[in-house]
Amino acid sequence: MPLLRPPGPDLRSSELSYTDAYNSIISRVRRSSGPGSAGIVVLVGVDVDGLLATRILASLFKQDDVPYRLVPVGGYSELEARRDEALASEEAYQLHTLILVSLGSLLPLSTYFPIPKGCHLHVIDSHRPWNLQNLFGLDLDVTEDDEGASGSGRIWVWGDGEERQLAGVKKSWETLEYEPSDSDSDEDEEDDEDEDGDGEEAEEADLMDGSSEEFEGGPQHRKRRRANSRGAKRKRRRDDTDDRPGRLPRAVRDAHYDRVQRYYESGTSYGMSVAQTVYLLATVLERADNDLLWLAILGVTYQYVSARIDRERYNLYHTLFLDEVARLNHQTLGVRVPNPDDRSIAKAEELRFMLFRHWNLYDAMLHSGYVAGRMGIWREKGKKRLQGLLAKMGFSLQQCQQAYAHMDMDLKRELPERLEAIAPEYGLIELAYPSFTRAYGFQLAALSAADAVEGLSALLEAAMGVRLEVEREGGRGGGEWFGGTKRWAVGGVEDKENVDPSRKEDAQQAPGDTQEKKKDQGWHIQNFWIAFDALEDITILRKSLPLAMTLHKAIIRQGSFLLDKATIRPLRTFRFAAMREGPDLRLFSHPSTLSRLALWLVDATRDRWAEKDARGGKATNRLPFVVACLNEERGTYLLVGVTGAPEYGDVRKNKFGLAFQQAAEESGAGAKHDMFDTSVVEVRQADLTSFIESLHLRSA
Repeated sequence: MPLLRPPGPDLRSSELSYTDAYNSIISRVRRSSGPGSAGIVVLVGVDVDGLLATRILASLFKQDDVPYRLVPVGGYSELEARRDEALASEEAYQLHTLILVSLGSLLPLSTYFPIPKGCHLHVIDSHRPWNLQNLFGLDLDVTEDDEGASGSGRIWVWGDGEERQLAGVKKSWETLEYEPSDSDSDEDEEDDEDEDGDGEEAEEADLMDGSSEEFEGGPQHRKRRRANSRGAKRKRRRDDTDDRPGRLPRAVRDAHYDRVQRYYESGTSYGMSVAQTVYLLATVLERADNDLLWLAILGVTYQYVSARIDRERYNLYHTLFLDEVARLNHQTLGVRVPNPDDRSIAKAEELRFMLFRHWNLYDAMLHSGYVAGRMGIWREKGKKRLQGLLAKMGFSLQQCQQAYAHMDMDLKRELPERLEAIAPEYGLIELAYPSFTRAYGFQLAALSAADAVEGLSALLEAAMGVRLEVEREGGRGGGEWFGGTKRWAVGGVEDKENVDPSRKEDAQQAPGDTQEKKKDQGWHIQNFWIAFDALEDITILRKSLPLAMTLHKAIIRQGSFLLDKATIRPLRTFRFAAMREGPDLRLFSHPSTLSRLALWLVDATRDRWAEKDARGGKATNRLPFVVACLNEERGTYLLVGVTGAPEYGDVRKNKFGLAFQQAAEESGAGAKHDMFDTSVVEVRQADLTSFIESLHLRSA
């Protein structure tokens, strides 16, 4: 299995890079004789990062006149169906390239995808940990007519460079993988244990000593248990002679096994954004432009605002993007004249106020998780503190509740300076972080990366499938003709059959057929195509901003209810909250929306419980959150587990994936682990209590 390294000055001549994989794809397209888009199938996870990466990849394919088929996938059961569909269809003989985007790193790919000879599989995924079989396994089933068959297998793994830090894990995995089987040397096992020499003891000690450094800081995850770590299939061919290697002493073998298990059990985390990965390919191909750069920036911003990467790594990526912005956006000297065709990207300091450029300042601050945690805005006392902050800054409440675009220009200009001077008195000391904005001519005010991510997230979660009321233009104080609410609709796009954009002209069907097909394919698939179109249609993206505001209102409303009514149960190793009734149950039945609520609760309560522990003389214990939401239609609870971090902007690995699996097994609860995010699980309604009890006892 070729492991690809990102392009860079430290790339060794013997290592393969993204360009090698892409050139292989293009050459296979040129050699294939089949017509249409059956040759390349792209399976993409339905999340913001995967959405952005596939748009960049689609742009590269378009420039090379490469036909392809793009298939959004919402979970593992759907992935199995799409896999079987791709491999068993009448056009399967034409399939030569299968690409997984934002999914697949956790799967044993060589066994999960029984791809035919001559077909190559590419994996571009940021979920961690890797299934070690994918990184270090040997793929011996290579077709004779493939170029470079002697050095390349048929599964290409797009790494991010951090795999080099797994040298110790690689050694242990290979030792276990290629060790002689039990049947070969069971009779010699007792002799092996007696023959432990000084060298073997030294190796065991080395394994023990090196374990802490390799897993410092964090968590990875999931479904590779003993079967994955111990072996997939023994691939080394051994002679039937007496000189075959003997089995390792049990102590050394156990030490190797423990090291591999620690890698899997340390928890889940995220590597480099897949959008950034594909953008790096575009830069090496010398095809990078502002559109692709913006998509890569959005991918990294999404990881940061959704607590997938910490501030330190975000700052590193931001520095790299600064060079790209300077290269692709030539700044002119003197006064900048408005230009209807301006699509430039500029660096900016982003305030941690939700969509403040498109909302009003008061609501933007009210719906910020950072402000909520520091000021306790779910209580009336907290809201008065917020109003007091604005008054001390010299901003009247009336001014702050009108649309930000209509605020006094002097106030907007002085806002960062006044915040920097006064906000620290209220505990708000990290109100800004470095980011970027993009101009859209006269169509829309400058859109920040965080705002664009919020809009895309809202489209993926709630563009269709749930009814939501959004504010009309004018907002608060709009008078008789402006303001109020209306039901959100995306417009013409909601009546379209969302298929591969290159084949939309073939998607005209009778209304009844269209509605039936929509029901079959699921709302999340339609939402994906709406968001996919929004990346090139600013009208849709602009419409998504009020939808994002409505989602954040629901998060604040539900989070405030949970905190105000004291329905959060502090257990020994995590805090648990369940939503069993209310008008927002359907909305929070979406995993991403429920995850955002859980992250808001973590941010809102971080300082609150720290103060309680300090007053009680206890060590600060920032516990993770498990949040459950009842799905009345399915008769199940959707559970999300998130890990708290000591400081805002810090990130800890998430260990709930494995904990959820073990709790389901021990409690006998009916649970479904179908999401690519393993910290999400669906539990039968009647089994919730036993599941939580088992989770509590196991983690105690």
